[in-house]
Order: sequence, then C-alpha cells, then structure tokens
Amino acid sequence: MQKRTINPLISGIKTRNWQWWAVLSGLLMLSLGSPVYGQSASVILRKDLKKDFGAVGDGRTNDQAAFGKAADFFNKRAQTPAGASAAVLTIPKGVYLVNPQDAAGNGADVLHLVGCRNLSIQGVDSANTEIRYANGLRYGSFDPITKKPYEAPAAFFTDAKYAAGLGTAITLQNCENILVAGLAINGSSAKLVVGGHWGDTGIQLGADAIFISDSRHITLRLLALHHLGRDGIQVLNHLAKSVDDPHQEAILLENTTCNYNGRQGLSLTGVNGFRAINCSFSHTGRVMVAATGKPLFSSPGAGVDIEPQDGFVANVSLENCRFVDNAGQGLVSDRPSVNQPNSTRNVTIAESLLWGTTNWSAWVTQTGFLFKNCRIYGAFVHGCQAATAADATRFIGCTFEDRPYHGQQAYGPFTLHSDTYARRMSFTNCRFVGTHNYLIHAIPATTDTASLFHVRNCTFLYDYTQPPQGSYDKLLGSIFSGNTVFKDGPHRTSRHRTSFMFGSSGTMGSTIVRAPGSLQLLAPNCYYLVQGGLDIGRQPARSRDSASVVVAADNALVVNESPGKVPELYIGPTSRLIIKKGGALEVLRNTQVTIAGQLIVQDGAYFFLDPLAKVRTIGRGQLRVGPKAFKTKHPSLYSTYY
Repeated sequence: MQKRTINPLISGIKTRNWQWWAVLSGLLMLSLGSPVYGQSASVILRKDLKKDFGAVGDGRTNDQAAFGKAADFFNKRAQTPAGASAAVLTIPKGVYLVNPQDAAGNGADVLHLVGCRNLSIQGVDSANTEIRYANGLRYGSFDPITKKPYEAPAAFFTDAKYAAGLGTAITLQNCENILVAGLAINGSSAKLVVGGHWGDTGIQLGADAIFISDSRHITLRLLALHHLGRDGIQVLNHLAKSVDDPHQEAILLENTTCNYNGRQGLSLTGVNGFRAINCSFSHTGRVMVAATGKPLFSSPGAGVDIEPQDGFVANVSLENCRFVDNAGQGLVSDRPSVNQPNSTRNVTIAESLLWGTTNWSAWVTQTGFLFKNCRIYGAFVHGCQAATAADATRFIGCTFEDRPYHGQQAYGPFTLHSDTYARRMSFTNCRFVGTHNYLIHAIPATTDTASLFHVRNCTFLYDYTQPPQGSYDKLLGSIFSGNTVFKDGPHRTSRHRTSFMFGSSGTMGSTIVRAPGSLQLLAPNCYYLVQGGLDIGRQPARSRDSASVVVAADNALVVNESPGKVPELYIGPTSRLIIKKGGALEVLRNTQVTIAGQLIVQDGAYFFLDPLAKVRTIGRGQLRVGPKAFKTKHPSLYSTYY
C-alpha cells in the first residue's frame, strides 16, 4: 500500500451543551499547553471563517479560497512571536463546499497548516458544520489529453501525468498543541468520477480528511469523517528515533467516526503515542459510486491499518472502538518479513468490537499487539512470530464468535485461524463460540516449546444448530493452564460428532496441561485426537500444585501413535486423568503411558489399551480401572486407525 507524502460512534455526534463544552475544553487545552498560560483570556486570538476569511457555508458556493486564506493567515502568524500564543478558528454552522481540483486533476489541500501551535479549530458539531467536497471530481488515472478514465496495462502504475487526486481536507505539518473538533468532512465519494488504478493497488492518491505529519499534542474530537476517496485519518510522524523512544507524541482521537471511506478509516504509518477512544472505523470500501455501479475500494480497505513506513508505530491504544463490516480487514498490521527489526510495540485494542463480514476481523503479524476484553466476530488470522512473550500476540478476556451480522454470516471457517505464523500466542480468560463455523485452526510457526499456544482459563463452546462443514478443529501445539473447559453452548441443538485435534505428530510433548490447571472435556459427542503425546502436570512449580484432565460422558480422548517415535501419556505425581462414566480413553500402539499420579477409569467408562502400548507406574502412581469399566473403544466415538 502506498502512503501519502507531504506533497501529494455515531455519525453526526451530538453532545448536550457541546458548543459550550468544546469551546471551554479547547481554550483550556490551548492555555495550559501554551507559553501564555497565566495571561488573561483577552490574549487569545479569535477568528471566524465567515467573518474574517469570506466563507459562505451555504452548500452551493465554493469556499475553497476562504480556507486557503485562513491557512495562509495562521501559517504566517506561526512564523512570528505571536504564533506561540493561543488562537481559535471558529467554523460556524453551515455546509462549506470545496473544490480543490484544477483542470489538470491536481488536488490541493483545503486547510494546510504548517508549524502552527496552540490553535483550536472548532465547528458547532458534526451534524451542523460540514466541509463537503463538490460532486463530479475526478479520482484515479485519466488520459491527460482526453480527460477520460485510463486503465493502465501495468499493475503498478505511477505516471504523475495521469494522476487525478483531491489532496487532504486538513493537514497538520510540524504542528503542536492543536485541537480540531465539532466537524464533519464529507468526501462525496459516491459522486466521484472514478478513473483507472494508480499506484500499487486501487487508487493510491490523496483524498483524505486529516493528515498529520511530524506533529505533537494533537486532539481530534467529535468528528465525522466519511465518504473520503482514501483515508479518514492518516498519521505519519517520523519523530521517534527508535521503537522504544521515551518521547511520546500524544495524539488523541475521541468520539469520532471514520466510516465509509475508500482505503482506511485510520492509517497509522508512523507515531509514538496515539490513543483513540469511542471511535468507529467501519464500512471501508462499501460506498457504491453512482457512475460505475461499483464500490470504491483501495487495498487494504481496512478499518485501521497499522503499517510503519520508514519509522515506528508504538504506544498505541484503541479503546471502546468499532471495526465493523469493512471490505478489507477490520484491523490489519502486516510485517513484510520476520527478518526485519521490530517496528511496532505496545499496541493495545481494548473493549472493542471487531466484526468481519467478507474479510478477516483482524490480520496481525507485527509484534507487540494485545487485545483486551474485545468481541471478535468473524475470524482473526495469523499472529506474530515473537521472539519474546512481550512481543507475542496476546488476548485477554476476549470473545471469538462467528456471530452473523444483520443476517450475513461472519467471515471465515474458524473463529481464529493461525497456520504456522505465530509463536508464543496466548489466550487468557477467553471464550470461543461456534454457532455455524469451527472454533479454531491453530498451528504454531515451529514446534519447539516456546512456540506453542498458551491457553489459560478459556472456554470453548459448541453452540451449533447445524454441523459445520469441511474441516475440524485443530490446536496443534498448546500449553493449558488455569481451568479450561470444552462444553455445549446454551443454543446447541445439533448433536453431530465434533472432532478436535491436539498436538503435533512430529513433536513429542506438544500438548501440555500445567499445574495448577485443568482441562475438562464436557460437551457430548466429541472426539479429541492427541498427537505427539499428552503431558499432565509434569514438574509443578510448587509441590501442592496439581493438574487434571477430565473426560466426561460421550467424549473420547484418543492418544495416537507417531510413526517412528514414542509418544508419551504422562501423568505427574500430583495430577490425575479421569475418565467419567460414558467417557472413553484410547491409547494406541507404541505409546508410553507413565503414571506418577493417577489414571482413573470409572465404572461405565471405556478404556482401550493397544497391545503394543506400554504402561508403567512410578513412585505413588496408580492405574485405577473400575470393575464395571469397558475395556474396549467407545461404541460411536472410536478411532478407525486399527
């Protein structure tokens, strides 16, 4: 995805007493952050876009020149000593039509600010103050002579003579302590004249609402940024000298919607210190262009793209945000190569909703991502190859579910799909809920112990009304701790056989239940195949810590053979494997069963031990098989290997 250079949760948010609050908070921000703090309020310069710069705001008159005059005034002021003192640009109620494009197709910014400090730009609110792009502007590749849309034969096309862009509504370049609040910016993308592709994918030309470059202490509040040809917001700072630079830039986005844009709701291509609260980054790539009957979409088409461009993205927090129904991923952060140094760190998505309908809910291969208390509907994909636990992709208190969106099935055959991408990925206090699709497809990048998935205090719910088709659940290398349970959801009516595979046949000991911890297999009619052996409670950190695995009625746990290797079913000295009445344990050929704790097969349970499997007890280990247990395979949940 090409990024912009310097050259080229509800729409219409309303808040009680917004005008008073916004003005007051803006003045407080400016005065507290300004060298003039402590001087009288009379030193604050106030300008009005209509009264002082000639804007009309009637939705018909082109107000492009008025914004240009305002930008020129504040940019010149910034070069004088007065530029350090606070100022307010008020944009009164109205619709401010802008046409930034010349006859050749060159786009200009509407309000381009350079080096400004302590400036507040305030509309009434996003329902009553709107910057609206004119209809019929050209966007994409056009023949420079005929002005007709031009589709280049080459996939990568960047001939500037053919480019028609729109610039950016508000650019903040080398600015500090700026507030932008109470505005809507409408890119009128449905009424664009769309040309051919330009750039690497789609149309990678300027058509953004807000662009921030090398700026600090920026607050964007109560904005509605929609129907832009490219991005709602892009932040491209190169101020940080390293990924762990201690000097943060303090960019805040609050109560803002970035919906129905062409490429992204938000692009973070360089920033150290960014926070978004109560924002929406949704429906990217969903606007139908009237002239073509096709949606305006440029890759990646995401809600949010975190993609460092010759720099770093670090210390990012997205809180109580929505990433819903984007043509691309809800959130994407793709690392081009694991051989490159880390360029992301400490990125947290908290209390947020990610909902993928025709694409992944999130795609992450960059390092340092934490998802906390999020609802992830539609499949999450990948995870990163972390060298340390801090770099790993982590989930705490999240729900993964294939919940339909307005009757449309969520994307993906699994709620989470990670196929040889991730190392050290962890899930703590998470829920996986399958209603139509499978729960999880998780294969670590490598099969060393450090790479395994860590699952702690998680719940896997089978909540099916009909059986999913075409695959089965896989967790091929995992460490369980805490209390993890597999059980039926409250709406399950389909009693189809469910198959789940644990471990890797190529790596012994790739399924581990640590002490203290338990793994409970409670959902009826489920078959769990363990490859590479099962390790329960080996070497507990404290002598009193124990681990247990419980196989309930109508569940089968099958410890498979590994050709050329000897898998082990190991039960530690303080741990137990319990097969309940109606449950089943199969130990297939060439498996070593080592019991230092207890293997308990209750009356009415099924226990099949292949003649070529070996059992030994050590220390106080016990094999306790009830006199009424069945020494055979389960009548319906049996393996078909032998």
